[in-house]
Amino acid sequence: MRTEVSLETRIKDQCALAGYDYEYLYRFGKKLLKLYRDVSRNNTLDAEDILEDICSESYESDISSQMSSALTRLEFFASEYTKNKFESDIRRSLRTGWMVRVMDQVKMNVYTFDDYGPEFVSILTLCYMSSFRFTGAEAAQELGISEQNLYKKKKYAVILFALEFEEYKREITACCNPVRYTGEQMTLADFMH
Repeated sequence: MRTEVSLETRIKDQCALAGYDYEYLYRFGKKLLKLYRDVSRNNTLDAEDILEDICSESYESDISSQMSSALTRLEFFASEYTKNKFESDIRRSLRTGWMVRVMDQVKMNVYTFDDYGPEFVSILTLCYMSSFRFTGAEAAQELGISEQNLYKKKKYAVILFALEFEEYKREITACCNPVRYTGEQMTLADFMH
């Protein structure tokens, strides 16, 4: 009990020092992680489909040759509608890729939280960041802890994740807004929509 109280106090103090409301971060973190789960789950399959569609008739074993051949076919033989559809799909995949990289960086920052970081990352991964949706009982069994303990630690993990995301956003905005990826511009505001 004493360690749980001290953990909650540590996280509340960290939130206060960074200038964020503890309850706001909990609500924000849950929304952010649910958004990530839905986007990641849906777009992982979409990205695989796009790659398969682009390279479907290339028989060469070299991936760059397959991509080059597929892009040449798209450029010279595809209809405008097909070109626009693939451009849109690729843009969406790049945007999703950027989101995954941001979330992975934030997850790595959570991992460094003293004593609890690795456990928090495991909880976040099982409860929000995997394509398989675990129940509370399944996640608790996988982690080897009680369900009650899982729910307490999940709340702390979500708050810490939201705090690390806000800090990451602040850092990126201060040093290099807009964030550039593969020849396009994207701001953190785009990420949130």
